[in-house]
Amino acid sequence: MNTILIVDDEPAILSMLTEYFRSLDYQTLNAPDAESAAKILASEDPIDLVISDIDLPGMSGIDLLQISREAKPDVPVIMITGLKTLDFAISAVKHGAHDYITKPFKLADVKKVAEKVLRYRRSSLKREKIFEYAQSMRINLDFPTAELDAGVVADYLARFLLNAGFCSKPMFHQFHVAFMETILNAVEHGNLELPSSIKDKDYDFAKVGEFEELRSKRLQDPHYGQRMIRIGFQYSPKMFSLNITDEGPGFDWHKYVSENNQFDGINTAPYGRGFMLILHIIDEVYFNESGNSITLVKSRPEA
Repeated sequence: MNTILIVDDEPAILSMLTEYFRSLDYQTLNAPDAESAAKILASEDPIDLVISDIDLPGMSGIDLLQISREAKPDVPVIMITGLKTLDFAISAVKHGAHDYITKPFKLADVKKVAEKVLRYRRSSLKREKIFEYAQSMRINLDFPTAELDAGVVADYLARFLLNAGFCSKPMFHQFHVAFMETILNAVEHGNLELPSSIKDKDYDFAKVGEFEELRSKRLQDPHYGQRMIRIGFQYSPKMFSLNITDEGPGFDWHKYVSENNQFDGINTAPYGRGFMLILHIIDEVYFNESGNSITLVKSRPEA
């Protein structure tokens, strides 16, 4: 039975939609504002669809859309809007909402839109389950640095592991962090050659701004921005490996590795934080001799 979260600050509309979907054998949760809805989204309550008014007191429906995409990215959102805010609804669809309904509306039309979106979600979940049967997978990606979105790639690879049944939802988030940190290191300290010395342990905002300004300039400079990041991902049900290679000068990783092959002395500086996160998540980490290529290896948790 599907569960729908309905959000509207007008009690009559909230009650009408709640009772209507209950009469259709849906389970419903409701909230009079985005703040209350955000708490429900942050809970463990199963939700299959969000229907939200766009014009809410306090946080808007657009704000709630962003919260929903972060808290439950696989749950579709339908926006309710008046004709005066139609442009906002169309913008919301461009930013992740699955559809919109205009006021005044007929309940039958709301039902059609909701069922269409839920059918799409069920199809998406079926497509994702295909990866449960994957016995091997190899992905090779070559990105110019300026065109690489580390978050998108990290999410894609980590979500593949989740959909393949390799990891749990909490581990999905950990893998996302590890992949993100690895790719960002290759981009920022590899191809863009951004010096870690700009950052300091006190997180001086002026220095952070200096770092971001230099990062932006080098992304636009073909000498740095067109250098390639090569990503190689190999998967089997028992383990996976991820190799990230940049075209930067590399770094001397030997001074961070102790005699027993453990990383040492990089757990306090900002540029060491990423390595420490990776090492707490991944089983094995290897560098090539020049330090511009890193390989992460992880065995299936129960293995």
